[in-house]
Amino acid sequence: MKENTNAAPLSLGSGPVSSRGLMVALFLGALPALAAWFLDEKALQPRDLAVAAAILAMAVVYLLRKVPSVVERIPASVAALIAVVPVLVVMFSLAGPVTNDERAVLLQAEIIAEGHLSEPLVTVESAAGANAGDHAGSTSSAASLADAFRRRQLFEDVQAGTRFSKYAPGTSLALTPAIWFGQPMLATLCAALLSLRLIFLIARALGLASPATASLLLATSPFFLLVHTSMQSEVFTAPAVLLGYLAFLRARAGNPKWALILGLAAGWVFITRPLTGLVFALVAGLLLAAHRDRLKTVPLAIVGGLPLLALALWWNHHFTGSATTSVYELYAKAFGPFFPGPERLPQDVYGNGDFFGGLLRQSGRWAVAFGGMLGAIGLALWGALRLRQRDGGLVFLFALLLPAAYSLHWYAGHRAYLGPLYLFETLGLLLCGLLFLLEQAPAKWRNGLLLAMVSFGGVAFAFRWQLIVEESQLRSAPQRAVAEILGEETNAVIFLPKKYQGSRERGFKYWTPSRPQDLHAGGAVILRTTRELTPARLVAELGLEGRPLFQFQADVNGTVNGSLVPLELTAPSR
Repeated sequence: MKENTNAAPLSLGSGPVSSRGLMVALFLGALPALAAWFLDEKALQPRDLAVAAAILAMAVVYLLRKVPSVVERIPASVAALIAVVPVLVVMFSLAGPVTNDERAVLLQAEIIAEGHLSEPLVTVESAAGANAGDHAGSTSSAASLADAFRRRQLFEDVQAGTRFSKYAPGTSLALTPAIWFGQPMLATLCAALLSLRLIFLIARALGLASPATASLLLATSPFFLLVHTSMQSEVFTAPAVLLGYLAFLRARAGNPKWALILGLAAGWVFITRPLTGLVFALVAGLLLAAHRDRLKTVPLAIVGGLPLLALALWWNHHFTGSATTSVYELYAKAFGPFFPGPERLPQDVYGNGDFFGGLLRQSGRWAVAFGGMLGAIGLALWGALRLRQRDGGLVFLFALLLPAAYSLHWYAGHRAYLGPLYLFETLGLLLCGLLFLLEQAPAKWRNGLLLAMVSFGGVAFAFRWQLIVEESQLRSAPQRAVAEILGEETNAVIFLPKKYQGSRERGFKYWTPSRPQDLHAGGAVILRTTRELTPARLVAELGLEGRPLFQFQADVNGTVNGSLVPLELTAPSR
């Protein structure tokens, strides 16, 4: 294709894309990273900007050398093999999840796999260990003892004597079948492979010349690879958004029945990440309503979404007593900084409503995470805007409105995953926008940019991987100490200290105690201690007499390891 040097730098039409336009888009896409670097110290990690700039520099080298079209000849099966790598690495090298979100939804999945919706704060067996006249069976005593098992992101209903995850049910439901097979990361693997297949089908539905390249770009994206080391909710909404988008395209193309699938997909996103589901349903619904087949597609989309909407309302009512009050809302009011209650330590930090700060942090992370290349998000957004010829503007509107929605209630998301985690569902769609743009660009630009992103996206993953390992080891330090020092067959009781590095909040954030049902399961039990819940009291009231007792001590340097110190009790402390 001969380059049109007279084309407008940022043409919004369907004509060829000039080199000057691509350079402008890359520059604009890089600006948020530079702004975030100077204005928000929490937006980026120290090496993010340097790595992303280095990948952009390699793209420039490829442009000057005019590399041949290599990427577009790689089959889609290679993408599937790449996607398997992070999941296998996690299965064989990580000691556990790196976030409390994952631990909460994993616990809820375990509870569902056991045939329940919640678990007791203190089991009947544990209450039997107390004295008949003053035992843990009373509501006040059970509530007090529950502190020994407390975890973040779980809501404790003291009156009902149960606890459950604060999150919408979708993620836990997705994990439940994998729990039955004994390996929850299988659910993550299936979600990754499904996303790769769906983006291939989307690229073909959009008429892109090389659908396999879309799958390859997604599989080699460092953002995609990093998020798929986890069980975050975005792992299970991303394929649903892709399925919904594919159904949207087919419904607009004259197959109205696909609107049922669109509604079903939007419903799944809603019961997994409600705000994301609302934004996606709003954009897709309005665009369907503006299409000529609206009388056929809109009712079908509504019908498709109703079953999952009903499930969400029932879930709310079951746990909160109101169909319109979610567990998330209960938890936020009880434990967030807005409503901490008298002398209660906030268990979580929620967004402060800083809209522009939220946009800065998200856009800054996009500028280094999209393909791992500094500024590539500018190309993707430009491509999404031009893609409106074929999708009515769904990708572009969704990519703009989702960060705006989350900036109104902004929390940074975990630092381990490189990109703006709450926008992860837009990654595959924006990659299609990027490919659509590059198909109209000079061949040297298309070949150079694609080769740089596919070749070096893994570098950004590798730089961030050590951070994931450290987070996992830090959070699993007590469990690893038990396994390495005492072995798997021990029935010891390990007491966590009240504070970690002088902070009660840090200890609560990083360490995870056992479940109440583990008290009499025959293995080790890890319990929190407080000023009131001393080891002596816990032993007496939970029926743990005669078992080996240890105090966990974190590494004096505050790193990822710890030790176990034998503990002898002289008398119960009530």
